[in-house]
Amino acid sequence: MTLPNVLLVVLDSVRAANTSLHGYENETTPFLREFADRTTVYTQARTPGVHSIASHVSLFTGYHVAEHRASDHEAVIDTDRTIWKAIGSAHGYETGLFTPNVVVTSASNPADAFDTVKGPRRRTTPFRSALAPGDLPGQTGYVEYLKHCLADDQPAFALANGIADRLSAHSSRSSEAERADVYVDSFLDWRDQRSGPWAACLNLMDAHYPYVPAEEYDRWGGPALRRLYATLPPGPQPREFLSGRPWWQLRAFEALYDGCIRQLDAALERLIVELARRGDLESTLLVVTSDHGEGFGERSRVRPDVRLIDHNWGIHEALTHVPLLVSRPGSTGGTRVDEPASLTRFPAVVRSAIDGPSDHRGFVPDGPVITSSYRVREPGAELPVPPADRERYFGPWHAIYKRIGEGVRKESVRRSDSAAVAIHDAQTAYRIGPGDPDRIDRVIGTLEDPEIVRSADGINGTVERRLENLGYMR
Repeated sequence: MTLPNVLLVVLDSVRAANTSLHGYENETTPFLREFADRTTVYTQARTPGVHSIASHVSLFTGYHVAEHRASDHEAVIDTDRTIWKAIGSAHGYETGLFTPNVVVTSASNPADAFDTVKGPRRRTTPFRSALAPGDLPGQTGYVEYLKHCLADDQPAFALANGIADRLSAHSSRSSEAERADVYVDSFLDWRDQRSGPWAACLNLMDAHYPYVPAEEYDRWGGPALRRLYATLPPGPQPREFLSGRPWWQLRAFEALYDGCIRQLDAALERLIVELARRGDLESTLLVVTSDHGEGFGERSRVRPDVRLIDHNWGIHEALTHVPLLVSRPGSTGGTRVDEPASLTRFPAVVRSAIDGPSDHRGFVPDGPVITSSYRVREPGAELPVPPADRERYFGPWHAIYKRIGEGVRKESVRRSDSAAVAIHDAQTAYRIGPGDPDRIDRVIGTLEDPEIVRSADGINGTVERRLENLGYMR
């Protein structure tokens, strides 16, 4: 039997609600909507976590976030337990990862599961033989770094590396080197060099903060909004909006986010057209999804006094409901699955495709769909609010989903807070009362630690700064 190729495309930070595939008013995903007619579309897909590291570990291993608990940027996992290592050793797949995602490639180690990695392309140290900010642990102040420069064998070059690092921080919004098309090209070049079965993951971050679509895709923002957005300094958005920046501005920036999704859709179209031209599409298990959504000031239904800002906390549908389309080898015509689906099923779907023709319900688990987040952790010093006001942001947050009639019922809990939510589709969901914390506790209580997380190492200063520039809070 000929082994199928495997391609996982993660549209980082794309929430289902802002895709025209899911009925959004802006035409953000015209290609995905057309491609849906040839794929299986899961209309109620949920991500297992609301952060890159947590969701990717679940995608790669099949474990729930509440099982593996890999929630820190510097988490170190046993990559031998990933689906990539498993099919590489058992079936001879060559594997590749293509992404500018610094969380997956630099801060933590999931990239170690792949034979080939094409990661972040922004270069910040022009003089490799001299000291650079990344050589020092943690966040280093200007004065402290200058002292280290003066003690270095090449003080002028070390100082130049520091200046380049800071300039890179402030130019992150205009970088074209890390857009989706660049990584699509890298993947296609890699694929053309493979003669046997291959398996790859593309994590494309055009829709991740900062929201900077190319002008041709900025169809709902415009120059005035881009000028306003330029006044937002690099670094985590929560620091700005929890410190008094008007909430209407965060809502307005959603228009730029929509342009970024449109840009991703165009890159995805080019990718799939090229796969079809090469004759690969019919022999490839293709999964298109997202690792989490994004918040633009929506109020938590569990804690209404908490508002969502990007994806630092919460368990709202804006963060958990993601697109999921699957094209299977030999499949024809479109199929719609309206039952709750979980991305933790990805390894099982891959194994099923290798074994033979697979069921279109592959992402629908036997038990409940579960989403969890363990952020923000106490004491929450990264939050720019008085200590007495931080508790409402603290995790863990848990949600479970099940089909009820024509819709989905969500039970969610955060410590002593809970909510039950009725969900019709990506555009329509509403709170119907308190949740059932006891039921959620019973479900979470059945999960066991798979022991795939090893001791975490600290991350260097350059990686820490890049995480901050991408909006991540420590």
